[in-house]
Amino acid sequence: MRAAWVFALLAAALAQGADPRWKIQYFYDKLHETLAIEDLAFPTARHGVAVGAVIDETGARKPRDVELLTTDGGEQWTLQPLHDSPRSLFFLNESTGWMAGDDAIWFTGDGGATWKKIGEQKKPEKKLGPAPPGGLITRLWFLDQQHGFAAGNQKSAFETKDGGKTWTAIEAAAKPPGDPGHAAYTQIAFAGSYGVIMGGAVTPRGDDPHLPSWMEPERAVRRRPSKGETLLIETRDAGKTWSATGADFYGTIIGLRLAGATGLAAFSFSEAFEYPSEVFRLDLKTGQSTQVFRQQDRRVTDVALFAGPRAFLAAVEPPGKLSVSPIPGKVRILASSDVKEWTEMTVDYKATARSVVLAGPDADHQWAATDTGMILRLVE
Repeated sequence: MRAAWVFALLAAALAQGADPRWKIQYFYDKLHETLAIEDLAFPTARHGVAVGAVIDETGARKPRDVELLTTDGGEQWTLQPLHDSPRSLFFLNESTGWMAGDDAIWFTGDGGATWKKIGEQKKPEKKLGPAPPGGLITRLWFLDQQHGFAAGNQKSAFETKDGGKTWTAIEAAAKPPGDPGHAAYTQIAFAGSYGVIMGGAVTPRGDDPHLPSWMEPERAVRRRPSKGETLLIETRDAGKTWSATGADFYGTIIGLRLAGATGLAAFSFSEAFEYPSEVFRLDLKTGQSTQVFRQQDRRVTDVALFAGPRAFLAAVEPPGKLSVSPIPGKVRILASSDVKEWTEMTVDYKATARSVVLAGPDADHQWAATDTGMILRLVE
């Protein structure tokens, strides 16, 4: 009887180990310091770049902008300084990439080992010129090494045809309704010649509190949400022409991916909503959208989508009443093979975060990074 019981436990363990799961591959574990990873890129299965800032929890030192590099699939990571505060990454291939920073747009030709400033930005002016002002760019996307696009604050978007050295404003970006002072485009995605740049505009309310929501949770969950606008411009000819639309919406877009004729978009909501986030499937042929995920105890912070279709949602389980809290919650990752039904995947129990981003060249080679200094890998 005892032998049969041991054999059953062993078989169960082996079966569990065969399931895909998320394993912590890197953790920045230093006393009184936290590595807040802002963005992650894995252009190949072995080459990865993460950018963020090391924060001194005692307040004795200023945050230090850094990047993490791996060339062996995450077995070893190199931490090195950056000369700008990173916002987002885009890699065209293993060696060629761009980074949007607070002060400039940066280019690398060696996979992130070194960065060269290519678009130093000036302080914003009332009228935007042909080059993006400082602190304006939130996201980048390149179709090839010369032709790319940038999404920005102040309801602006730009195009470059020389690898990011000079930029031209996309006039359609200013057309959707919304005050530019409280509007931004934050997401870009392309599938072939079809592309979308999305963002939002929110007008501040006069009764906005002086204290953050986590300091007065009971009031926060009762507060009437601010209504805003979803901003969207789209192209079907690789940027030659753009059309613009805008619609009333309460959420903020936080994730956007396209694959073939399908898109996946995630929106986050304030504490006043029953659900902290919602995910929509987009039909790029008809323009229709269908809600495919929402759950009261899962706040989605990023999405990934591949042909097949295969999709992933990165989420955080809020530790309390508020969907957004300074206290990290459990990392949760869900997978789908039809972008309709979602299954919770096994994630290392030590993984906690307030925000999680996904990256990887394909559905079989996926990575996740947290604002608590962890990088997880999808393993069999």
